[in-house]
Amino acid sequence: MNRISFLSRVAFTVGWLLTLPALAGDADVPPVGRLQVTSDPPKATVLVDRQVRGETPIVLPNLAVGQHLVSVQKQGFHEALQSVDMQAQGSRVLDFRLESLTGLLLLQSAPSNADITINGVALGRTPILLTTLPLGTHRVKISTPGYQPKEVEVKLEDRTPVRAQVDLVSDSASLTVESDVDGATVRVNGIERGSVPCTVDRIPGGEVTVELHAEGYLPLSNKMRLAAGEVQKIKLPMTPLPAGLRIVSIPDKARVYVNNEPRGQTPLELNEMSPGKYRVRVEKEGYDPNARDIELGRGVRKSEEFRLSSNTGRIELISEPDRVTVYLDGRKVGETRAKADATTNISEPLGIDPIPAGEHELRLVRKGYAESKQTVQVVLGQTLPLSVKLVRRFIPD
Repeated sequence: MNRISFLSRVAFTVGWLLTLPALAGDADVPPVGRLQVTSDPPKATVLVDRQVRGETPIVLPNLAVGQHLVSVQKQGFHEALQSVDMQAQGSRVLDFRLESLTGLLLLQSAPSNADITINGVALGRTPILLTTLPLGTHRVKISTPGYQPKEVEVKLEDRTPVRAQVDLVSDSASLTVESDVDGATVRVNGIERGSVPCTVDRIPGGEVTVELHAEGYLPLSNKMRLAAGEVQKIKLPMTPLPAGLRIVSIPDKARVYVNNEPRGQTPLELNEMSPGKYRVRVEKEGYDPNARDIELGRGVRKSEEFRLSSNTGRIELISEPDRVTVYLDGRKVGETRAKADATTNISEPLGIDPIPAGEHELRLVRKGYAESKQTVQVVLGQTLPLSVKLVRRFIPD
């Protein structure tokens, strides 16, 4: 064998030996395919057959041939699943659109039927169950006419229902009015709003005038300040209208006592009296006292007449001569007068009263005449006529 032929045979043998491992290796490598996974939103975790392989977007160049379960997960979104059949040397693309996870929010308010706004979007009225809100924190605005709007923050972490109760505060004040006079008419800022006791709502904040009116009572006015949303309660006592009493007597100039307190002589006007019951007594010398109970209502004016019964007698005296000074029981009671058409010296009758019934001493005196003294018997309610003639006294010149 020549040298060239030998070298050729050696080269062929070496080349064949070098190819043997390669051929053996190709026979052991399984067939694979290429898989590209994307998602909206991105940066979602990719799992192939429940094994984490990375985040979207991702390319898996050596995915074994056959069926595989590909899933994509991201916090706040529903998991997306898809089965893929990989072919040898094949290439597949999977694009996932993830749906947001939503929470369950039950909204209630007092009062109900309030408007709900979240992120500027009106979502209905309370009470309501919201099922489309993404997980996370939300600012919820509750509003209704007549109340101050209110915002609350709610946090939805999963599908566990969240309940939110929102109590709205009135944008006006509320006032409860009570008094010691039930049924009194209530006026707020000049407008009639009911009868005591009553609660008045929808009062604008600021200075408020509350009035009470009732028959037989003085009108009452009370000023106060109320803030929006304030709930206040007041009790206002009312003053009864004063009563009036006029007292007259026959005869007049009798002394008047009210509840044993002296108040003057008849005729008598008593004003500004409190309503109620009074004991009124009228007295006059020579007459029996007269007393009675009088009840005065609120704002009522009464007139009461007292007729007094005499408890004395009377003396009617005629003297001769006239101008005689008369003493009864040592007390001067008068002087007889001459008649207008004096043709004699007999006096006009002199009435002496009142005189208590019984025995009395009567003495008549005139200068130049002998004093006359006698005992008289006065009878109750009767007039005793007397005619007395004095004896002239002789005085030597």
